[in-house]
Amino acid sequence: MTTHQCKDYQELSQVAAEWLIQRIRKNPLSKIGVATGNSPLEMYRNITKTGNLNTKSLSLFQLDEWVGLSEYQHSCMSYIEKEVRIPWGISPERAYYFSPGSTLPVNKIQAEEAANFMEKKLDKKGPLDILILGMGKNGHLGFIEPNENWPSDECYVSELASSTQNHNMISSENTPPEFGVTLGIKSILEAKEILFIVTGTEKKGIYSEWLKKVVTPKLPASILWKHPRVSQITDL
Repeated sequence: MTTHQCKDYQELSQVAAEWLIQRIRKNPLSKIGVATGNSPLEMYRNITKTGNLNTKSLSLFQLDEWVGLSEYQHSCMSYIEKEVRIPWGISPERAYYFSPGSTLPVNKIQAEEAANFMEKKLDKKGPLDILILGMGKNGHLGFIEPNENWPSDECYVSELASSTQNHNMISSENTPPEFGVTLGIKSILEAKEILFIVTGTEKKGIYSEWLKKVVTPKLPASILWKHPRVSQITDL
């Protein structure tokens, strides 16, 4: 694992963008797993502003999605469309979401179908060339939440921790989602290269635990210590 220490979020976002730009230029057909939230947001926008960069032939794969949202605009799909796919000029046919079209899973049964749908797509088109990940306040990856045991290796439906239900992406939802659908451990460990972005002062405590390199399901992001090619960028 390589670590890039940055002084603030602006520098982190620029360093992360430069990292990703290098890989896109090397392989314009890259299959990229896309995280959402605040951590990678400015990186995506920096890439949008980069001239002479061919992003149109990239393929995008969604990392996770909320289950049971009342508003599409709060979804991870909406975020990816707004901040990545459309600004980067990628055709809809090259964006792979847990649910086809603009539909979102509204209950656990539909979420299980969505997990199976994505797993089949990854089995057919994977592994990912690049996987972009952030770390949640409780140490989660995607919606792989802390637990006593590791979950299924494949895409699955996760019961969301209370801290995840308080995420600012869904702060205006009247009823916070209880479940999420997420890529599994297999897809994470099979990715050829991982960009791991850790930012936000509220994560200092869990980040200190992560640095101990103890691989445990109680801190899902610790699984990254098992991956041979992780580039970590942080401002903590």
